[in-house]
Amino acid sequence: MNALPQPSSPKMFSHLYIEKKILEHPQTKKIMEKFDRSQIILIDHYKEVFNRSGQSFAAQSHSKKLILAHKEGKFLHVGSQYSDGFDYEQFFYASSVMGCLYDCDYCYLQGLYPSANTVLFVNLEDAFRELLPHLERTTLVATSYDTDTMAIESLTSQTRQWIEFAEKHPSLHLEIRTKSANYKPLLKLSPNPNITLAWTLSPQSIIDRYEHDAPSLEKRLNAISKVIFAGWNVRICIDPIIYTGEFETLYKELIDTLFLKIDPSAISQLTLGSFRMSTSHLRSLKKLRRSDVAFYPYAVRDDMVTYPETIESHILETLLSYVHHYIDERRIRTWQRQS
Repeated sequence: MNALPQPSSPKMFSHLYIEKKILEHPQTKKIMEKFDRSQIILIDHYKEVFNRSGQSFAAQSHSKKLILAHKEGKFLHVGSQYSDGFDYEQFFYASSVMGCLYDCDYCYLQGLYPSANTVLFVNLEDAFRELLPHLERTTLVATSYDTDTMAIESLTSQTRQWIEFAEKHPSLHLEIRTKSANYKPLLKLSPNPNITLAWTLSPQSIIDRYEHDAPSLEKRLNAISKVIFAGWNVRICIDPIIYTGEFETLYKELIDTLFLKIDPSAISQLTLGSFRMSTSHLRSLKKLRRSDVAFYPYAVRDDMVTYPETIESHILETLLSYVHHYIDERRIRTWQRQS
């Protein structure tokens, strides 16, 4: 590695690891300008930093580094059984970032990656080329499946690039899921009916306990109101629902707070889903020993863990009944493990 020392460290991403081969990429140059106080370290391949042995995910979560790289291989992956494809002919998720600025205890990324650092693949143009042959059919792409792209939009501009690409291809539909309060970049873009901004919401006590570094419920609701007023389609995702002794009180209060702030008629859809994860990711999560979420006595079936069927049904039936006070069932979707 070759280090280029800088005079002082910024609050976020004090170190930038950059693959030598993308040093002249336009996206790399823009990011280097924004982080001109970060220490720059040149590397041959991102894996020598991201995949190295002996890393502490918990320790890195408090001081994340940014790794800029060129993605080799596929950007697009077929949507998994853990996600809703919303009945589109084709459903993919795009992997242009590895890691997330937020640090949620229930997130499968902790069991997927060896590092809490963030890898940004700057060659997004290759993702668009890969997608083009599929656009003869109606296609949904989730752009923030493995990260929260809106949380770092001011750094990457990848959401803007996806939206501009979608404007040229009417068969392409995008879901941009986020917990971010960063709505201002969206106000500079024209709303597209084929694009859905999907906000994940949790009760504030769940945010405080499990969604480290994520914006408050109030800030998320403020962002939602701003983009709705600007004309964007918004989907509300109460997912994953975390089951606690105060489950009913917490989530009913969340629903009341949501619709006190947001007109129910302005929401295109609301989705409900209980916690779920692959067994391999949960095993990795347990090894970190960071949260009680990992140690609930989940039920296991077909390599998936979630709450026992009686609890899962109770969660969804309770919240479905309550949400119906505000929004009709045609605009409500649920994720539930199939028998």
